[in-house]
Amino acid sequence: MGVVDQQPTSLSEGADRQVRSSADSSAVSLSAERPATRAAPRAGSKRLQSLDAVRGVMLIASVSVNSLWAAPEWFEHAPWDGVHPLDLIFPVFVTLTGCGLAFAMHRRINVRPLVRRVLVLLLVGLLYNAVTVNAWDPATWRFSGVLQLYAVVVAVMTLGHLLTRSWRGWALLTAASAGAHTLLLATWARGCPGGALTLECNPSGALDTALLTPAHMYAGGLLGHDPEGVVAISGALVSAAAGATVGHLLLSLRSRQTPERPWRGGAVATVSLGALGVGLVGAALLLVQLPAWLGGSPLPVMKRLWTAPFALEVAAGVVLALLVAHLLLDRPALPRPLRAVSWPLIALGRNSLLVYFGSHVVMALLMRPPAPGEPGLAEQLGHDIAIAGHPQVTWTVLAVLAWMALACLLHQRRIYLRP
Repeated sequence: MGVVDQQPTSLSEGADRQVRSSADSSAVSLSAERPATRAAPRAGSKRLQSLDAVRGVMLIASVSVNSLWAAPEWFEHAPWDGVHPLDLIFPVFVTLTGCGLAFAMHRRINVRPLVRRVLVLLLVGLLYNAVTVNAWDPATWRFSGVLQLYAVVVAVMTLGHLLTRSWRGWALLTAASAGAHTLLLATWARGCPGGALTLECNPSGALDTALLTPAHMYAGGLLGHDPEGVVAISGALVSAAAGATVGHLLLSLRSRQTPERPWRGGAVATVSLGALGVGLVGAALLLVQLPAWLGGSPLPVMKRLWTAPFALEVAAGVVLALLVAHLLLDRPALPRPLRAVSWPLIALGRNSLLVYFGSHVVMALLMRPPAPGEPGLAEQLGHDIAIAGHPQVTWTVLAVLAWMALACLLHQRRIYLRP
């Protein structure tokens, strides 16, 4: 893995290199940036920092929850319907991926390497599954997973950018994908007892079982669904499409900037992104009730089947976070204290793929008990170095600082792992 290339320092610097201008491009590569020697970019061409900063905040949350030796039931993934805190991390990552792909593909798309890159992600996903659960028998390898879902999202989002590269076009694609996913779930629910989706009656339990077979599904297919199977992937595409809508809207706002009248955010961004956020929430509420109006039961807001209302509500939260970050960070002249505070977050965001998936692998290895009944190495180290009698807090803080330090070092050297 790894090609070394010179990366642009702005969104408008060279259409032939735009696919690699964001940490969410469609390639898998380790790249090193070198400062450009061209003339200073025109106003409005500077890289938007808001996306990287929001990704950095998300990664701090992700590393923190990965470092927990045990979590209360209310925090862990919801068993079926409803949303628990842990259900939000990966969907936020996928939504921000859609936003990043909008930045990367708004000028040019490289389609030829797409198949190779998707295959790499799929194969690495199999290895990732085997490492994290310590299961090496190919007969029981899990075919679905977070990297496989990510690979399909990257592929479909790339194809979507062949159709449109405007925020209006992506808003329509978001609406279409959300409607299609809701129609699938609502149609299936009408054949279930009481017209409600359950663990015993849901499209993932049937479609994913037929496509993947139980031996290659999440938990061996025993839970009656696959949270990263085909049905969930179609819901994840709603999240990614909503993210692309936000990304293209940010780019549209940025294009208003001129050397004579640099755009400073404020009312225009607040109204535009605020309206988009309200629209996403309104669409989510509509889709919850739509099946009931057609004679079925309301569609649940849940991560297990990645329902469209869930995806749209998460996207609305991402819009709010990006709006705040945009107003603070995407300025012609960033105040020094704000630059100092945001720099580590931006460093994390620029290497989001490495930190997100790398922290999962490292923690899976450190949490693995050396023998039945014994604590894993992570818990042992936490107790050995506990500060003020708080081993879990100590370990979590050290884990976050370690990944932040690595990201800052790589960012300083312009080295990024790109999808």
